[in-house]
Amino acid sequence: MLDNETFFTDAYTPKEIVYDEKFLKKKAIKKRLMYVLKILNAIVLIGIGLLFVYPFVWMFAMSLRSYEDVITFPTSIIVNNPQWSNYVEAWTQARFSYYLGNSLTYTFLVLGLQYFTIIPISYAYAKMKFHGKNKLWTIQTLGMMLPAEATFIPIYFIYCKINLVDTWIGLILPSLFAMFGIMMFTSAIKQIPNEIIESAKMDKAKNRTILFKIVLPAIVPVLITHLLVTFISTWNEYYWILVMTNKETLRTLPIALRGLINVDAGEPEWQIVMAGNIIQVAPILILYILANQQVKNAMLGSRGGKIKTSNNQKNLFNQIKNKIINKKTERGITK
Repeated sequence: MLDNETFFTDAYTPKEIVYDEKFLKKKAIKKRLMYVLKILNAIVLIGIGLLFVYPFVWMFAMSLRSYEDVITFPTSIIVNNPQWSNYVEAWTQARFSYYLGNSLTYTFLVLGLQYFTIIPISYAYAKMKFHGKNKLWTIQTLGMMLPAEATFIPIYFIYCKINLVDTWIGLILPSLFAMFGIMMFTSAIKQIPNEIIESAKMDKAKNRTILFKIVLPAIVPVLITHLLVTFISTWNEYYWILVMTNKETLRTLPIALRGLINVDAGEPEWQIVMAGNIIQVAPILILYILANQQVKNAMLGSRGGKIKTSNNQKNLFNQIKNKIINKKTERGITK
């Protein structure tokens, strides 16, 4: 029977023992380094998060202070005696009940009508062939390089000639062909397998049927992401509405907030201004919280970079693929 020393030396040579010790040391060092990097990564992410959250916290704190506390320096985010009446005052002074209707009308008209234009256009770019497709795409893409503000004055003069100033049509018209949305939906629709579209066409389905029953269910996360991004940009629109409207009947909340900063009347009541900003931002925050998961699915996608589909959508795709195989088999038999 071999003793422990003989067994140990027979199983491992001294070089192998030294090699194993070095390997274990390197593995331990690597493990510690990864642990330190995770901690640093968490600290950086928390710091970035606080950097973005702090302005909202500060704005909310200022909205609950009295005028004397606001003009006192230095200010603190801790509020001892919150003044909730500032929100009532902001709502009354800015006539939010009046302008809120305009903001909702403008936002939902843009969102609703935009989907009727950019989704069919995106489907055509992604799955259809037509003359001048690449040239048209290039022209529209180059148009994105021009700042939107640079087009306001030319569009205003054109609107004056065709009587579209101070009209809902004039405000909404440029948004109906937003290239940002077209690029987003085109990229998403391209990820849908061509076999599915071909199978639907073999079943004599029209493009409208394919769009509503196959394409739209597959790009729901992208739809929600686009809705959120468009809602934020439209809800906060300021210069476009300011330039294209002369009547108060069409102006929205961002322009109403300008009325709270009345420099001619003296020093603005910043606590009222901050309360007005919180009221305007609140719908955006609520919408983002509700759509947060869908936005993550659309922005991150699956590991392969494709849209994350539900089990029902996968089953639908598998059924359509099986139809294609069966039809091709039948055609081969008949031939």
